[in-house]
Amino acid sequence: MSGYAITEIPSYRWDWRLYYDSNRHARDKVYSKWGGFLDDVPFDPLEFGIPPKSLKSIEPLQLLTLEAVLRVLENAGYANRNFDRENTSVILGAGGGIADLGQQYATRSEIPRFVGEVTEQTKERLPEWTEESFPGLLLNVIAGRVTNRFNFGGSNFTVDAACASSLATIDLAVQQLETGRCNVAIAGGVDTCQSPFAYLCFSKTQALSPQGKARTFDREADGIVISEGIAIVVLKRLADAERDGDRIYGIIKAVASSSDGKALGLTAPLSTGQQRAVNRAYRKAGFSPNTLALYEAHGTGTVAGDRAELETLLRTLVTNQAAPNSCAIGSVKTLIGHIL
Repeated sequence: MSGYAITEIPSYRWDWRLYYDSNRHARDKVYSKWGGFLDDVPFDPLEFGIPPKSLKSIEPLQLLTLEAVLRVLENAGYANRNFDRENTSVILGAGGGIADLGQQYATRSEIPRFVGEVTEQTKERLPEWTEESFPGLLLNVIAGRVTNRFNFGGSNFTVDAACASSLATIDLAVQQLETGRCNVAIAGGVDTCQSPFAYLCFSKTQALSPQGKARTFDREADGIVISEGIAIVVLKRLADAERDGDRIYGIIKAVASSSDGKALGLTAPLSTGQQRAVNRAYRKAGFSPNTLALYEAHGTGTVAGDRAELETLLRTLVTNQAAPNSCAIGSVKTLIGHIL
C-alpha cells in the first residue's frame, strides 16, 4: 500500500524480541511489535551552533525539531529572508514523559538503589552525565532551543494535551495571533518516544492493536498503532500573509476545544463532549457543518473511540440537515499510525 508507514520495530532501535509475548497479560511484556518509525536524518550540529561533542547529551527529539523548523522556514520562504523574529512565538506539543535518552539517564540514576554498586561495564553502556544532560532531555526545552537557535523573541513553550497536543498548539498559536501577542507562530507536534517503556504503557492499558494495524471505523478494529513523527507549520494572520506575498496553503477559520467533564471513565471518550467542541468551532467560523465535505478524524482504531467520534459526526450532520452522502470521513492513522 502506497504511503503505508507501519513496520516491525527496527532492530537498530531496540530488540522487540526481549519484550514480546502474544499473551496480552504477560508480566513485563508487550503484545505488539509494530509501529511507525522515522528513518535516520542527517544532522549537522555546526549549522545550529551546537558543538559536536554535545550531541550525546541531547535528546534526538530536540535536534530533529531544529531540523524540522529549518525545513518549514525554508518551505515558507523565510530561511534567508527577513521577518519579524522578535514577535515570533514557538508552541510545540510533546507528551509521554522523557524520551529514550532521558530514560537511559533515569536508569543510570536508579540502578544503585536496586542492585547496588554499578560496574564500569554497565556505566559504559549508559550515557555519561554532563552539564548539558539536564536541558538536553527535558521536553520543555524543545521550544526553548528553537527560539535560542533561530533568535526568536516571542513566547516559547511545550504543551502536553495527550493525543490532542498538536491541535492544542494550533489553538494556542491562533489565540496569540488573534490577540496580537505575536505576528508569526511556529506550531506543531513532536514525538519520538517509541521506547520499550512507551510500549509497556500502552500494552498494560490494553490500547495497542495485536495485529499492528490501525483499522479506523472498521468492525475488525482492535486498537491503536503508535508512531513517531514531527509536523510543524508557520502561521500568520491572513492579511499579513497576503501583504507579504506568502505562499498560503490553507486558512484556519476557527479552532475550538472542550472536555467531556464527568464521563464513564478517565480515558473513555464521550460524544457529547466532542460535539461541544465541534459546535464551538463552527459557531466561531460562522458557517454551518452541513457544508462539510471531508472529515479528517482522530480515528484511533479503538472500538470506544471510533464509536464516539462517528456518533459525534453523524449527530452533527443530521442536526444541521446535511444532505445524504455529502461528507466523506477518514483518518491518516490507518497509514502512519498514532502520533500526537
